[in-house]
Amino acid sequence: MTEQTQLATQLQEAHVQFVLNRLRESGLEATIDRELTALWQWGAIVSMNDVLDRELLITSILRLVETAPFNQELRKIVVKSVITGIKAEFNDGATIQSLVPKAEYDKAIVHYAKFEKIRVDMIRMILESPIYSELITDVLYQGIKDYITTENVVMKKMPGVSKLMKAGADRLNKAVPSLEAAAEGTIKRFISGNLRSSVELSERILNNALSENNIKTIADHFWTTISEKDFSNFKEYVTDADIDETIAIGDDLWTELRQAEYLHNMIRRIVEHILDENGDKPLASLADDIGYDQAYVAAELKQILPGALAREALWQLVEARVRGNLEDFYQSPECQQALTP
Repeated sequence: MTEQTQLATQLQEAHVQFVLNRLRESGLEATIDRELTALWQWGAIVSMNDVLDRELLITSILRLVETAPFNQELRKIVVKSVITGIKAEFNDGATIQSLVPKAEYDKAIVHYAKFEKIRVDMIRMILESPIYSELITDVLYQGIKDYITTENVVMKKMPGVSKLMKAGADRLNKAVPSLEAAAEGTIKRFISGNLRSSVELSERILNNALSENNIKTIADHFWTTISEKDFSNFKEYVTDADIDETIAIGDDLWTELRQAEYLHNMIRRIVEHILDENGDKPLASLADDIGYDQAYVAAELKQILPGALAREALWQLVEARVRGNLEDFYQSPECQQALTP
């Protein structure tokens, strides 16, 4: 070993210990304070527009949205995590009112009950759907049929007529099996063709039933009904297979959504808005404005890092990387040349 090599080895070890000491106990706290002070001083004169390329940022976000993996192994972890949460013993005795105070619940209901236009438009959209038309047609038809066969005045006042009509209908159906189906189709087509007034009546009734005041009443009833029920009761409604299937459906939906041009355009517009509004603000001022000032960040790091670095596996990694990076320098020809008298 040459004199230069021996000196380089000694300097390397001294340098390693110097860096590691800055990551231990009081040295770590001093490092946090020193680095954050330097960062905030730099952030006082630098803005997002100075450090971010707008187009590169947007394309990077869009690429991650579209390509970030959510594979079977990750989905398995999510499914098992959800199942664990649902089956956890602390759900016994835990209720909605232990999670959400009634006052906050009421405040949210009052707020959302004010969105009358959205409510009216949603009701109209639902009532104009073919599914609702089919539903109300079936309901009206069944009501007419039940009235004719069981509830009209003639049948009630003339004993035996109801049984006689039912017996006749049964024999007629046996003789001409398609007759009742044909009559049903004819009546339903008539109802469907004259459904507009029924739908308009339904709309008025629902808008009145879901008025701002009534929503508050319904919400109070809902709270009274479920607020004291344990969360553990809800696990009776879903099985492990249901959770797995639900997450699989969500995965398929996200696979389609993440490629949608609409979502990409929305992300681009939001990022551009944020940069337009805040891009010229100094980074330190922006961090302070949103509540992440230097004191808060320093306090959190001093809570997190000592415990993390006390873990042997992580400390071994840190030390190995410090040694590895410094070794590259101290064994380099440039270092050997610098140490040559």
